[in-house]
Amino acid sequence: MKNENQITKLQMITFLIQTQIGVAFLSLPYDIHKFAKGDSWISLLLTGVFMEILVILYFILCNRFPNQHLFQLLESILGKVIGKCFTLFYTGYFLLTGSTILVLFVFILKKWMLPYTPYWVILLLMVSIGIYIAVENLKVIARFYFIASLVLIVFIIIPPIAFKDGNINYIMPIGHSGMMNILKGAGHATLAWQGMEMFLILSPFVSATGKKKFKAFSLVNLFITFFYTFLTFVCLIYFSDDQMGLFPQPVLYLLKSFSFKIIERPDLVIISFWIILVATSFISYLYGASLAGTFLVKKWSRQSFVYLSAFICFVFALFFNGEKEIEQITKYTTYAGFIFLMAIPVFLLIFSLLVKKRQKGEFNEKN
Repeated sequence: MKNENQITKLQMITFLIQTQIGVAFLSLPYDIHKFAKGDSWISLLLTGVFMEILVILYFILCNRFPNQHLFQLLESILGKVIGKCFTLFYTGYFLLTGSTILVLFVFILKKWMLPYTPYWVILLLMVSIGIYIAVENLKVIARFYFIASLVLIVFIIIPPIAFKDGNINYIMPIGHSGMMNILKGAGHATLAWQGMEMFLILSPFVSATGKKKFKAFSLVNLFITFFYTFLTFVCLIYFSDDQMGLFPQPVLYLLKSFSFKIIERPDLVIISFWIILVATSFISYLYGASLAGTFLVKKWSRQSFVYLSAFICFVFALFFNGEKEIEQITKYTTYAGFIFLMAIPVFLLIFSLLVKKRQKGEFNEKN
């Protein structure tokens, strides 16, 4: 591994957290409430448990190929031709997810902050930020993510203000939505965990033993689970069932309802911090797409693929931004998430176990 791509365990933690927390968490309570109502927080806890199982499967897979990232791993297990085909599919998935992030970002920003700013201007600014960071090596990107993680403190310390006006009866009795609806909510919540597949790319670049990587990855899942559950719980006790059905971004509506002597519109300040989270998530998918492109076409540098990937996302987001189109894009991205986040990695693990494939040499049993 090149030294410029080596990152620490802590940097891996912040990288994965920043990738997963982007656009989705603002509307997550609303999306899950459609299924589980007042039990939405239970749905998220169940999703976290399921994702921990996936974390274990990811770890087993990576431990069989300790020095190979996802795209090398695909070739090792499936062969050169089929492996490159799957790498191409992952490239498409990263581009689709990056485009979806841009579309949702501009839609929310125009609705809340910049209604009269041209769509393409906002889009271009975010894409420019993405390119500026994504062309750097992994170590630089990870360092930026570590600093950007300080933004999360704002989303942890401000929402509890709602407790003084909250009504715990809104979520009572616990379990009233029924197990099937709770499970439906848990299934729908998996979109909010998209980004954890980046572990398959980062794993060989992390300067830590396999056990330490596993503990760090589990800590990421624990943080994401409780972060989403916490925000959803606050929204559920602050808004009634009828109100939750009217607010597509309940987290922003929650913050908008607060008043401070110094800040008149705290929701606008929060959106400014949220932009950083969106940027880091978008950068991660640019990095993933560019790394996959480099693996497919070795003559091009990764920086070249960053520009190409950003251009594709920009054009896609520029022409597919209607409300119906946004709904369709989100649906397709959700379906793709099930495939590339869960189905393919689990298939790779099972197939590698059946055919007894693992990385030859350099495997450290202490890992």
